[in-house]
Amino acid sequence: MKINPIVNSNPSQTNFKAVNQKYLKWAEKDYKLVKDISGELLESLRDDVCLFGDISSKDGVDTMNAIRKYMNPGSKEVFEHVLDNIKNA
Repeated sequence: MKINPIVNSNPSQTNFKAVNQKYLKWAEKDYKLVKDISGELLESLRDDVCLFGDISSKDGVDTMNAIRKYMNPGSKEVFEHVLDNIKNA
């Protein structure tokens, strides 16, 4: 039996992004209530990546990028600070 290779003309579609569903749902809930991401969410995600190692740095970055759309522009500085912490974990 011959197996034909799969040819993907758009390799960017094959990249997996591991977004932590707990934090994504939390961000959605926060946004519905206050139109922003809570500081508690950011602190908890940072701790899970940097302090406890429960989430890998790569997964933390992917999660941060996924919840960015729920961030109020006024929170950008705090958001970027937490993102830098996670990237450097």
